[in-house]
Amino acid sequence: MSEYTTESPASVAARQRRRRSLLTIGVILLGLFFAFWYGLSYYEADNKARASRPPAPTCRPFDATEVTPAEVTVNVYNATSRTGLAGSTAKLITDRGFVVDKVSNDPSTRKTPAVAEVRFGPAGAAAAKLVASVMPSGTKLVNDKRKGTGVDVALGTKFKALKPATAPSQELPMCPAPSAT
Repeated sequence: MSEYTTESPASVAARQRRRRSLLTIGVILLGLFFAFWYGLSYYEADNKARASRPPAPTCRPFDATEVTPAEVTVNVYNATSRTGLAGSTAKLITDRGFVVDKVSNDPSTRKTPAVAEVRFGPAGAAAAKLVASVMPSGTKLVNDKRKGTGVDVALGTKFKALKPATAPSQELPMCPAPSAT
């Protein structure tokens, strides 16, 4: 046999090591490719899910019947013999954002309320409900058939204070009124 027909064992081992190295590098590169492909498909699926989700609203629908405290005029009346009750309560009501018009003793001939009465006419029902929301429990709503949207608060003998002020709500602001055009 000739020297040229046989291969040395060192050269066979070197070839096998190169083959093994190339195979290992190929498997690693293939693994990296699939890891990248999986990550990219996950990222794209997340973007598609975000795109299909509607954006969060920035305001709630416009409601023409909703009344805000700044739109409500309140007369505060003291129906008791406690001095200064109407004045101190009027200040608290003003601090809540309402507009206070008159502060006086109760001009009506009605019976003195236990806690308080919120008196209103048909046009002031929404405003009266808003005022009653800051009054203590035991406050009665009285529709006295008056004209206009004004609201009277008559303070009774068991009146102590308004309901505690709540933190500003996380409620969205109302959207502006739709334009006429």
